[in-house]
Amino acid sequence: MDLPAVQVRVIREVNDLEDLIAELTSPSCTLEALKVEKGEGVEPLAFVEGGEIRERFASALGASKTLKSLDVAFCFDMLKVDDLCTLLQSNEVLKSLTVCSRFAESRPVAGLYTSFMVMVEKNSTLKRLGIAHLDREQNSKLNRLSSAHLDRQHWDLTELAGVLGSQSLLEQLSIELHYRVGVVCLEKIFEMLAVNTNLKCLELTCNQNIAFYKFANFDGVENALSAVFSRNEGSDHKANETLTRLVLPLDLVSTATIATILRSKQTIRELVLLSPHGGAPFVTSSEDIIILLQALEKNYTLRLLDLSGCSAVEERQYVYDAILNCLETKPWIHLNLQDTPLSKSRSRFTTIQQKLQQNAKFREAFGNWNAQLVNSTGARVFLCGSPGAGKCRSHLP
Repeated sequence: MDLPAVQVRVIREVNDLEDLIAELTSPSCTLEALKVEKGEGVEPLAFVEGGEIRERFASALGASKTLKSLDVAFCFDMLKVDDLCTLLQSNEVLKSLTVCSRFAESRPVAGLYTSFMVMVEKNSTLKRLGIAHLDREQNSKLNRLSSAHLDRQHWDLTELAGVLGSQSLLEQLSIELHYRVGVVCLEKIFEMLAVNTNLKCLELTCNQNIAFYKFANFDGVENALSAVFSRNEGSDHKANETLTRLVLPLDLVSTATIATILRSKQTIRELVLLSPHGGAPFVTSSEDIIILLQALEKNYTLRLLDLSGCSAVEERQYVYDAILNCLETKPWIHLNLQDTPLSKSRSRFTTIQQKLQQNAKFREAFGNWNAQLVNSTGARVFLCGSPGAGKCRSHLP
């Protein structure tokens, strides 16, 4: 989904907000993509107490006839988000919206969340939805709130997953999981993929402060994700055949489950695996990287495997060999290995980069060919002569 370049407005005082409202309501306004940010150190109380200006700001955004992309994730205290969502129910221009899962404390829980849910159901133009959260570290006032209070300050994403299951317009969904998220929420999000027939991109990210003790039992999450891409003969269940991009934290899903997905018949062309934080329930090792690469043996749809920043991509001979073998036999797959321990090995990473460049030229020359018609060993014909080509890889089939 192509959108115009985003213009950022940083709000440092009430006058900045007044200027933005004037710009948005001007007949000559041409803003098409807007991101509103709160200036560093800005005290939100002036905006929270200024109910009238918050209403006018929401009205200016919701009634805009030019905005195609809007990001108001981190200015919720300047904005009556429920008013905005109500207006967006009938908005016929907006294609991309990013909001915060937390809301200003002066608003009732039910009123806000209901307006958001109805907006998701009724809006006829929204193609991308992003849901961020507010990090406790970013707001000292939050640090003084109890855990129970904080739970009530965030939307119930489980309910959202239920609505999205029947949403036939949304193509991209990005959710930044807040630190109080639970296993049931993740299960429902993955189950939603099994019934949603339009979603092409799902991006799940975790904050470093996420409380992993909440993930007491991951069996349901693992099973729900595996079921999304597998056919169950004799039942009404159908594998997801629309998702092309999947972003997952290695905190949440084991590499064994990811390998199962890669082996399954599916449509994913881009798989981004985010590095786990300390204390994650799943510990990723270099052996896991081998498992992932082995799973690509009969995968002909994947075009990108992003492992950037993954500490498990270590400077070990068998990891290096496995990566080279993958690049030699699967020239249609791009591996992103930036900011990994292996990338710090100058000589080895230089060889890998050369391979990637060769493969990029291969893809450019052959265009959209059918990868299934390419013999996995025959691909070496185009890449022969580079270090390690043709050698037996003891850790690969």
